[in-house]
Amino acid sequence: MRTISSPRPAPQAMVWRSRLSELVAPWKRWWSAYKSWLVERAAITQLSSLSDRQLKDIGLNRSEIIDAVRGRVAS
Repeated sequence: MRTISSPRPAPQAMVWRSRLSELVAPWKRWWSAYKSWLVERAAITQLSSLSDRQLKDIGLNRSEIIDAVRGRVAS
């Protein structure tokens, strides 16, 4: 009796994929960090466009905008 199974990849192909993953991983981390930075900059720009009165209404001073976006403002 014979069973049908999918062929295993050649060891050389597995090594190649592993090395490719090692090369791609830093780029993926960089891209993720870059997207986070873009979102952060957009939030800072939006908050900076508010008037001092509007900032006061949400409990911020202009000097606290960056810390607030980064989650470092004490409540």
